Amino acid sequence: MWKYLKSKKRTQSYTEEFRREAVKRQYPGATTASVARELGVSAQQICGFKLLPDKQ
Repeated sequence: MWKYLKSKKRTQSYTEEFRREAVKRQYPGATTASVARELGVSAQQICGFKLLPDKQ
């Protein structure tokens, strides 16, 4: 029989400062995809960063 291994999915944590800077970078005309490539994250993550509440 097959044994299924349960593996925990690791998630990357980004600092609040990193998230804020990623969102700021796309406003001067850069696309979400281009900023994501520069930072090494996915475009979906940057879109998610925009939805996070600002903790100032």
